[in-house]
Amino acid sequence: MSKLGSLMKETREAQGLSYEKVTQDTRMSEDIIKQLEDGGFADLPSYNHAKNFVRNYAEYLGMDTDEVFNLLQDECTRENFTKEPQIVFSHEFPPKEELQETSATMKYILPVVVVALVIFAGTKLFLSVKGDKKAPESVAVEQQVPQQQAEPQAPAQEDTTFNTVDPKTVEKTIEEVNAAEEKAQADADAEVKPEDAAKTAETGTAETTDKDKKDEKTKENKAVKTGNLAVLNFADVCWVHVKSDTGEELDFIASRGSQKEISFKQYFILDVGNAAVASVNFNGKTIAGLGGYKQPAKGLKFEPNESGALKYTVVK
Repeated sequence: MSKLGSLMKETREAQGLSYEKVTQDTRMSEDIIKQLEDGGFADLPSYNHAKNFVRNYAEYLGMDTDEVFNLLQDECTRENFTKEPQIVFSHEFPPKEELQETSATMKYILPVVVVALVIFAGTKLFLSVKGDKKAPESVAVEQQVPQQQAEPQAPAQEDTTFNTVDPKTVEKTIEEVNAAEEKAQADADAEVKPEDAAKTAETGTAETTDKDKKDEKTKENKAVKTGNLAVLNFADVCWVHVKSDTGEELDFIASRGSQKEISFKQYFILDVGNAAVASVNFNGKTIAGLGGYKQPAKGLKFEPNESGALKYTVVK
């Protein structure tokens, strides 16, 4: 049993703190807190995750961080995250006595199976012959009944889910939208005083335009420098580790409703603690459904395909 985990659990219970209270204050999920108190440090994605989670929890409980890190060093180090899985092959064979007993058992079972198969085949043959003899009677009855003409089936309706929209409908919709916008603009202009309108036209519009141009230029410079830009969205709290082929590497705990930009040339790799709350936006398209709720997803490699759409594969 983990000495550090037991110490953190006893400290929490001594302060009368529930898991719900700790989750609200620290923004860490209940599963992570229980994993720390159980000593499951090596099951986290990396040593940095384990160290950061332990530091945050210890500081929240008011524990001595030096003592906590000494205990963590005894139970979990960086080497715990670089161990190679060992495959053990078994070369043991069952003893000769068990083989002899199996052969003796098969000696009696095999004839019984053969007899059962013969009986089954004979029964099927008998039933098939009997059925063939009764077949003409059935045909005669069917011939006496006048055949009803099959009703003509209605032509299959064309699936228009992905058909092109009628150009006239599009033009009409555009005209309605433009008319609504012009009316809204006219109402807004009527409410603004003449002197305020002139001032806004001279200063406000120019400042807004300059700011928009500056923001667009910043994004363009970043895209030109790195090649591609994706936006990570998070619907709830979870730990995140993402690494790009540009050398950029992010390691953080996302909050609910937060976003994070990641620049890359050809690909980036994402590890996330709660796969169901994470999504990736690239070129106006969103990729979601990366895994189950409260289930971690590791080694998700995102890269554009030939058509420019972002796809991901799982790598180790």
